[in-house]
Amino acid sequence: MGAVRILLPVPRTLARAHVGLGGPLLGAALLRCLTPGLFLVWQRPPERLLAWSEEAVAVYRTLHEGPRRQSGDGLALALVLYANALYAAGRYEEALAASDESRAVVGARMSPTQSAYALRVRTLLLTETGRLDEALTVARQCVAAYRVTEPRGRERSLGSYADALRIQAWVLDRMGRVHESVNLYMECAELLRALPMWRVLLRAGRVKVRMLCEVTGGLRALGRFEEAVSAGNDALWWSTGMNPSYYPDLLWLHAQLFTDLAWCYAATGDLRRARDSADQAVAKCRTLVEQDAVTGLPRLVLALESRTALYGRSPVPSAGPLPSAAVPPQVEQPDPQQLADLQELSELCARLAATDPVVYEPRLAQTLDELAFCHGLLGAYRQAVEAADRSVALLRRAADRDPRGYEPELARTLANLVIRRSRAEMREDAVAPAREALAITRRLAETDESLPPFLTVQRLELLAWSLRRTGDDAQALACYAEAETLQHELMAAEPEHSEGRVTAVLTGYADTLRATADAHLAAGRFDDAAAALRRLLALDGRTDLPEVRAACLGAFADAHDMAANEIRGAWQAATTDPFPSIDDSGGAG
Repeated sequence: MGAVRILLPVPRTLARAHVGLGGPLLGAALLRCLTPGLFLVWQRPPERLLAWSEEAVAVYRTLHEGPRRQSGDGLALALVLYANALYAAGRYEEALAASDESRAVVGARMSPTQSAYALRVRTLLLTETGRLDEALTVARQCVAAYRVTEPRGRERSLGSYADALRIQAWVLDRMGRVHESVNLYMECAELLRALPMWRVLLRAGRVKVRMLCEVTGGLRALGRFEEAVSAGNDALWWSTGMNPSYYPDLLWLHAQLFTDLAWCYAATGDLRRARDSADQAVAKCRTLVEQDAVTGLPRLVLALESRTALYGRSPVPSAGPLPSAAVPPQVEQPDPQQLADLQELSELCARLAATDPVVYEPRLAQTLDELAFCHGLLGAYRQAVEAADRSVALLRRAADRDPRGYEPELARTLANLVIRRSRAEMREDAVAPAREALAITRRLAETDESLPPFLTVQRLELLAWSLRRTGDDAQALACYAEAETLQHELMAAEPEHSEGRVTAVLTGYADTLRATADAHLAAGRFDDAAAALRRLLALDGRTDLPEVRAACLGAFADAHDMAANEIRGAWQAATTDPFPSIDDSGGAG
């Protein structure tokens, strides 16, 4: 091919002098340059492929449109090669138009391998333009075509049966049919494993590396992390020594591979390798952005997400214990790199969301929620609230587009906003999001069986906590009472439900009853105080939690100290029983 490329000016000159004589020679020379021979150890630059293929199409179109209507086969093949060059340049719609024109060439009789290659190129283009059902149909035709043909000579550069299987697996992965995709990748791996080493190195090396990189992502999606790590390491071994300047797609393959490996190492507990992989993924993606920001930025987002997940932090979970007003905020400081990564990630997602809100607004919302957590650790509570407010607003839009997909996340983020507003002393403003989080959770619990049943209890507890901080003890008590009932129902149906959740609910319930009783005593509302004390005593009677017993003893001691005679009278008027006394053993008698 090198000699042909060097001598290209000769047939060009002949073609300009007499297209009828020089045209076929120039067209054949260009097709020869576009279909390399034995040693397939590099890829030509996309710009050169595009220039050669454009020239080949122009030559063969002139010949085919002439009076003799010759070279239909050459025009059809040149259009396919042109479509492939446009595909490499990312010009998918133009490439698909060239593929369509190739199929419409009258009288074209391409060889079986060339026909299979045309199907291969068309599969890639249909996939990239979102026509996945058509792409899968053509991919199956492509696999069938390669299965019955054995490429020979120069046509060996026009694909193979193993590569056709890999492409079909890739299409299935894009369709979300990951199990089928991984099974086909495994079949492709068996074919490649059976090849002699020299054939893999000379002809199938790129196919093997790409297949291993892609199956790593599929195995990760299926949760088969150990297998994914093994495949990923094989991909790195096989790609060792490959020059990125000869393999332009190697850089972005490695960027995705290291991103997948970071998640897989983290899932297997190897955090050191996970961090190393995430760092390499980010570095490679930054290089991609320098080369082409359009394709590089989305990959950088994925890489940064893999790294930010490894800092040992997560957003404040609404399922966790609620912060007490008496407990100071956490003083643990976030990693400075974590904050920098989250800031960069939020800026990238905001930039990409301007043109693709469906994909990047939810990602931006998640990043802002994590950023709010970091601001909270630093004591920047107002900044935490601002980030959390933006996160909620973005998730509202996402939930409007896809309620089933994003309402659970919206409820979780609203619950986090409650805590962040409370820490910023925005107590009144914390009640509304708590109510909304509970309302969404109730609605989801009625229709979504996959929703954890204890979420309603958690959101009731959160609303009770926020109401109590505003002084609305009456509504807080109603929430705690409902939460206690629901939690006991859950434990009766499924005994494995957490005892810790019952403890948290009942402790909050008891503390609120004690605060309510004290408030009534201080205001001279002795009948109301007695009612609160009776509820507290009944709660103590149906549980053996020391936290509840302590609240009960403290409330009765307060009553004895603050208004012993008045509370006794109110108690006896309501119950006809004597007011309980605090005995020396520490129990209410």
